[in-house]
Amino acid sequence: MHSRMKWISTNLLIIIVATLALVPAAPAQVRIVMQQSLLPADEARNVFNAGLKLWDEFRYTEAESKFREVIRRFPKNQIADRSEYYLIRTLSRQGKRADAVNRIAEFAKKYPKSQWMNDVQELRIELTDQMPSTAETILLRAPQGPTPFATPAPGPTPGTVVVGVGPSQVVTPFGVQPGSFHIAVPPMPPMPPMHAPFVFESQNSDPEISLQQEIMRAVFRNNFDRAIEIATERLKANPADPVVLSSLNLIADGRSPQAASMLLTIVKSSPNAKARRDAIYWLGRSRGAGDSTVDTLVSLLPALGDEDAEAIIYSLSQVRSDKALNAVVTIARDKSKSERVRSNAAYWVGQSRGPNRVGLLQDIYKNSMDNAKVRQQITYALSQTRDVQAVAVMSNIAETDPDLEVRKNAVYWLGGIRSPEATQALERLLLPQKK
Repeated sequence: MHSRMKWISTNLLIIIVATLALVPAAPAQVRIVMQQSLLPADEARNVFNAGLKLWDEFRYTEAESKFREVIRRFPKNQIADRSEYYLIRTLSRQGKRADAVNRIAEFAKKYPKSQWMNDVQELRIELTDQMPSTAETILLRAPQGPTPFATPAPGPTPGTVVVGVGPSQVVTPFGVQPGSFHIAVPPMPPMPPMHAPFVFESQNSDPEISLQQEIMRAVFRNNFDRAIEIATERLKANPADPVVLSSLNLIADGRSPQAASMLLTIVKSSPNAKARRDAIYWLGRSRGAGDSTVDTLVSLLPALGDEDAEAIIYSLSQVRSDKALNAVVTIARDKSKSERVRSNAAYWVGQSRGPNRVGLLQDIYKNSMDNAKVRQQITYALSQTRDVQAVAVMSNIAETDPDLEVRKNAVYWLGGIRSPEATQALERLLLPQKK
C-alpha cells in the first residue's frame, strides 16, 4: 500500500512538472502568489497606517487609539517610535498637554537611537517653551556655509504673457488663443516675495535645521535681545541662514529697538537677495508699522535694484495708510524709475483699498505719456477695481490714447468687465466718429 501511494505521488509530481513546463506563464504567477502568501503580514504597520489616515482626517481620538495600540502590542516593531511621535502630536492636538509632555520625557529612554528624536525634542520646546540647556551651543556651533541656490531655468517670468505670436493668434492673460488678430495684453506684474508665517516653509526637510529653528523661536520668546545677538552671529556666517530667516516674523513683532535695526541691517547689507526681500517684507509688517516705517522704506529705494524696489513697493502697499499709498503713487509717477518699477507701483495702487484709487490711477496715466508699457499696465489695474468710474476712464483711453496697442488693451480689459456701463462704452466705440 505504501509503495502504491509512493508510486501515485511520484507520477503526480511528474505530471505537475510536465504541465508547468508546457505552460510557463501561468505557473510563474502561481509561484509568486504562493511565495507572497508565505510572507508574514506586518500588522503593526497596518494599524499605524490606519492611525495616520485618521490623523490626516483630523479624527484625533480614533487616531490616538490606533497609535496606542501599535505601542502596546508591538513595542519592538520598527514602527513603534514613529507611532509614539504621532501619538504625542495627537495628544497635543487634543489639548492633552501634560500627557504629551510625559511621553516626550520617556521617549529618549525607550528609543535612544530613534531618527525621530529631533522631532520629539522640537515638540517639547513647542509645548513647554523651555529651551534645552545646550540651546546656545546648538545655535552657535559650526554654522553652515551659504545655502546654494539653484539657477532658475531661462524663460518668461511667472505671470507674464509672451507676445510676438503669429498673426492668427490672440494673446490673452490665459495664454495664446486662436483668433483673427494680434493683441498684446500687458502681464500682471509678479508679486514681490512674500514670506508670511503661513507661506514660509518653517519645517525644513533637514531634521537638525528644523530642530534649530524651533530652538531659535524659543530663544526669541524667552530672551529677545540675546536671540538678536545669536541671529546676528549666524547671519555673519551664512547670510541665507534658514534658521534665522524663519524667525524674521518674531523679530518684526519684537518690542525691542534692536528689531527694526536688525531688519534694516539685513536690507542694506545682506549679500543674499532672499534675505533682503524677506527683511523688507517683515519691515512693512513690523509692530507699529506706520509713517516712520513708510519713511524708512522710501529712504531705501535709491540704493536698491528693481527686484528689491518691487519688494519695497509691496511692503508699502501693505501698510494701509494714506502716506504709504501716496508713496506708491509717487513711485509710479517717477520717470527716473525703470518701466518695471513704475508698472509694479501702478499695479499695487490698483490693488489698494484707497477710496480714490481710480482717480490716482488716472493721474498716473496722465503722467505716463512717455511710456506706453506703463499705460498698458494702468489699463489692467483699472479693470481690477470693478469701479464704475474706472469704466469711463478706460473708455476714454480706448478712444484717445496716442498708442494703438494701449487702445487695444483698454478695449480688451473693457470686454472683461461684465457691466452695462462697460457694454455701452464698447458700443460707443463702434459708432462712427463725428468729424
